[in-house]
Amino acid sequence: MKLITRTALALSLAWTFGAAAQTLPADPSKIPVVIPDELKPLAFMADACWEGPMPDGKQIASHCVRWFMRGRYLRDRFELKGSNPPYGGETTYYWDHDAKAVRYIYWANDGGYSTGSMKTDGTTVIFDDERYIGKEGEMKVRGEVTPIDADSFKWKSEILGKDGKWMPMLDSTFTRKPINWGPYQ
Repeated sequence: MKLITRTALALSLAWTFGAAAQTLPADPSKIPVVIPDELKPLAFMADACWEGPMPDGKQIASHCVRWFMRGRYLRDRFELKGSNPPYGGETTYYWDHDAKAVRYIYWANDGGYSTGSMKTDGTTVIFDDERYIGKEGEMKVRGEVTPIDADSFKWKSEILGKDGKWMPMLDSTFTRKPINWGPYQ
């Protein structure tokens, strides 16, 4: 019985992967990219790197953003240049069919992570329910990203203080920079 089950599984896998291989072009650049309509408000950031100064004037926030999985997801690799110890992370944006919302998850290299959702008012991308969990506990963050032109955008964010009041965290203009994917190919 085990032999029949293994044989059936092997044949099923061979047929599945054989059929998939026949339907994909040999050149990966020819695979069509299908961006969900819900992710299109973020498209202005894709396939580029962006840099903006942090409030201290000593550090630079760098975001390199690109589509992956044939445009179904958007990856944002973040690095805080000039930080000691080095700080960075990666965000994945995706359409959550069950929640009917664009959701994201961010993983930081210090072990922290955040989750939230994104919406738009037509021009501004709004992040109003981010929850970051790190060594210091939980923080609530909100922000807005507004395109200025093809080569720049404004990023403003706030953090909820222990007194229940929102405090400025970032107010920076990001400009397009040469693409540098680094070790994150």
